Amino acid sequence: MKRIRESGYTVKGACEALGLSRSSYYVSLKELERLDPGNGDRDKVQEVRDEGLLERIKSLKADHPFWGYRRITAWLRHREGLRVNEKRVRRVMGEHGLLALQRVYRAKRTSQRNKPRAERPRQYWGIDMTKFLISSLDWVYLVIVWDGYTKKVVGWNLSLRSKASDWRKALDRAINREFPSGVRGAGLKLVSDNGSQPTSTSFMRDMKVLGIEQIFTSYDNPKGNAETERMMRTIKEEVIWLNEFSSLEEAREKMGRWIEVDYNQFYVHSGLGYRSPEEFEVLYFGQKSAFLWDESTSRGGYLDMGWPEKIVYNANGEVVF
Repeated sequence: MKRIRESGYTVKGACEALGLSRSSYYVSLKELERLDPGNGDRDKVQEVRDEGLLERIKSLKADHPFWGYRRITAWLRHREGLRVNEKRVRRVMGEHGLLALQRVYRAKRTSQRNKPRAERPRQYWGIDMTKFLISSLDWVYLVIVWDGYTKKVVGWNLSLRSKASDWRKALDRAINREFPSGVRGAGLKLVSDNGSQPTSTSFMRDMKVLGIEQIFTSYDNPKGNAETERMMRTIKEEVIWLNEFSSLEEAREKMGRWIEVDYNQFYVHSGLGYRSPEEFEVLYFGQKSAFLWDESTSRGGYLDMGWPEKIVYNANGEVVF
C-alpha cells in the first residue's frame, strides 16, 4: 500500500486497486502502528500484513476456484503490480484452505512417437471439440483452434451441431484472422484426433484445397494432442463449470469474452512465463504494441503495451522475462 501511495494514488484509489475496503486499511494501519516487532509482536505484525493479501487472494479464488498459488502469485505480480513472494502466497493460501487440489493421472500406455512441437507462431494449430449441456436447450458443441506456439485461441465456434461444417467455421475464423492474405503456401499444419469431423471427406478435401497439412494423432500416442485437450480443460474450469447458461446466445457471449479478452489478452499462462498469449506473440515479433481484437464489432486495433522488445530464453529453453 505504501508503494502504491508513493506512486501518486489516493487512499481510495489504492484500496480499489488492491480490492480492499478503506475501513480495513485504516484498521490494519492502526494495528501496525500499535505493534512493536522488537517487543515480541513480530508474528502479530505478519498476521496483520497478511490480512490484505488474504482478501485479495479470496477475491481471485472466488472468480477462479481452480487457480493454484503459482498462478495467483503470477496474477498479483504481473497484473496488479504487487511485490509478493510465492512462498508467502502459498503459506497464506495453505493456512486458509485455499490451495488447489492436484490429482496426477498417468497414461497406462506409452507414446510411440514424439508430438509435434511448434518453433514459431502459425506453424502448428490444434483443433478439438467439447460439449456441454444448456438445460433449457440441449447439448451444445464448442470447437476451438489453438496455436501451438503462442497458446492463443485463434478461432472458435459454438453451435447446436457437431458436423464437419461447424469445425470449418472455427477454422475459417482462425484463417481470416491470422492469414488475411490467404493461408496457401504458409506451411500451416493442423493437428487433430481421428474423430469423424476432421477425417471426413469434405473436411480433408477443404484442407487440401487450402494447402493445410493435416496431422492425426495415433491411438497409441496419449500426448499427441494433449496441449489442445488441456486447453479444453482450462475452458471448462474457467467458463463452463462456473456458469449455468440460459441460452445459446448467452453462452456465446460469455465464451467469446473469456476467449478473446480474459484468456488471449490477460490470462497468466504458466507455459509462457506467466504472460498472456497476446503478450507472448508481441514479444516474439519484437513489437511494442499488441493487436487487440474486439469480438463485438469484429474489428481490432493496435495498443501500445510497453513490453520488452524480444523474448529471452535461458539454458533450459524456458522463457525469461
